Parts: sequence; C-alpha cells; structure tokens
Amino acid sequence: MRISDYALAPDGGTQIVTLEIDDGRQLSIGLDGRMDSPAAGMQLFIGNGPDVPGVRMLRIGGAEEAEVITVLERWLEETQGFIRREALMDADMSALEGQDLLDRLALGFLLEIQRRHID
Repeated sequence: MRISDYALAPDGGTQIVTLEIDDGRQLSIGLDGRMDSPAAGMQLFIGNGPDVPGVRMLRIGGAEEAEVITVLERWLEETQGFIRREALMDADMSALEGQDLLDRLALGFLLEIQRRHID
C-alpha cells in the first residue's frame, strides 16, 4: 500500500489522495474544499473531483466514510512509523520530493480529516 498521487484543486482547497492498494488497485479519496460547497472542508468523496462524473460523495459521519478513513489509517500504520511521521511533519516541505513528499502531503490530508468536528 502506498500513496501514488496527491492533487490540490484550484477550486478553493479540494484535496485528492490516490492510494495504491495491495492488489494494485487505485483508490482516489478526496476532501471537498470548494469555496461554494455547503460542506466545504467536511465531506469526503471517492473519485477524481467533487464535480467529476461518477464521483461518490460520502455521507458525513456515515459508515462508508468510516471505512475510507480506516483504509487511510491502515496505510499510515503499515507504512509510516512514528519516527518517519515525525520527521516528515517537521521537514521543510520545499526540501521533500518523490515518495517523501507524497507521504507528507497524505499525512497532512489524513490529519485534516481526523480534525474535522462532526456533530
């Protein structure tokens, strides 16, 4: 399992992380950050963007959302040991490249998801 891509959309902050699952499948997980979205910064989706045909918007606090977060947390536990996490979070982002940069961006993405206040 590894992060194979990260994108930040120019729509106000939508982020998308592409996770390569163990069997080679790819799963694109996004956090809707569109400025005009009523759930901006709160709603996760599966797909290449919140406005892309075929996107699956996940219910905030729902079971499917919990499953997606569990997959990201599994990636974290299996590939990012405590020392690596700390080093990446403390690193100067401009000095990172390749997989280190992708992992750092994905760490920030997961932290943002975990910090949401869902009522």
